[in-house]
Amino acid sequence: MSKVNILIVEDNSIMAKALKKKLKDGGYNVLVANSADVALKYIESHPFDLMITDINLEDEHVNGIDLVKKLNKTKSKPVIYLTAYGDDETLKSVSDTNHCYFLSKPYDSNQLLQIVKLTVYKYKLNNIEKVYLSENIIFDISNNILYKEDKEIQLTTKENLILTLLVYRKNQIVSTDDIVQFVWQDEPISPATMRKLISRMREKLDDITIETHHGLGYRLKV
Repeated sequence: MSKVNILIVEDNSIMAKALKKKLKDGGYNVLVANSADVALKYIESHPFDLMITDINLEDEHVNGIDLVKKLNKTKSKPVIYLTAYGDDETLKSVSDTNHCYFLSKPYDSNQLLQIVKLTVYKYKLNNIEKVYLSENIIFDISNNILYKEDKEIQLTTKENLILTLLVYRKNQIVSTDDIVQFVWQDEPISPATMRKLISRMREKLDDITIETHHGLGYRLKV
């Protein structure tokens, strides 16, 4: 499995250095642009899978949102925004771009790493294509299709997202908080809603085991 390449755009050298170390320790390749000009050059000439950018850069003409708009013209890459400002005008500008997460400063580095992991799972940046869940069940992650004995099993969008997350972290307990963030992106849901969704998945996937770990989360046993 190839490593995921992350472009960081951060003009605060101390924060950029700390973030780079955190991501490298997490197993990612990291490229840092310390200015808007450098970031624009990297967007044009360097391969990367995911961009993390501060919105407020020390450039009166170009900010992080402008960089993402430039990126969106030529490439479809997931983006995580970092900012110390969460005013309505900033939020409106962010909503007009193709992005996946918005994190306010000061942020918790462990939380950011978790968001990066979820983004990698969601956008299938690990280059995993097919996973055998049992002798008869195969999950084609590239196309989000589940097969049982070569026949497709129909899943709803949310069922598919939950299964994708559980597959990437198979044999590990996935917390309910991680599932909520990945599937609903922090939209409030009741525990009963998640239980009902998991129960419906179990009925469709009777050959595999989705364990409930009360107070912790769920585990796909493969």
